[in-house]
Amino acid sequence: MNNLIMTIILAVGWPVLIIGSIYLFIKGKHVYALVKGSLVGKVVRILVITMMVEMYSLGVVCTAFMYSSARSVYIVLPIFAVWFVMFVWSMKVLMNAEREARALTGGVK
Repeated sequence: MNNLIMTIILAVGWPVLIIGSIYLFIKGKHVYALVKGSLVGKVVRILVITMMVEMYSLGVVCTAFMYSSARSVYIVLPIFAVWFVMFVWSMKVLMNAEREARALTGGVK
């Protein structure tokens, strides 16, 4: 059972992480282009960079932990669930930020 859960976590987690981080990078770049030079632009840039570093660090550590011990799956599972919820929430916030930035800048770019 542990191997099945681990396989599901890895089969879902890594593709979502990779595809999601590409999307996150592109969305962040769009928002940054709209408001670069402002405080909001600087915050968006550091937010995206920080999220990418944290997400990949968490992915590597959780993967290594699961391969080191079969019982670690039960520790990683709630971490994975929280990560997934936070990732979806972050993407929604970034999409809303892009929409608001476009409205503030008159839709330039």
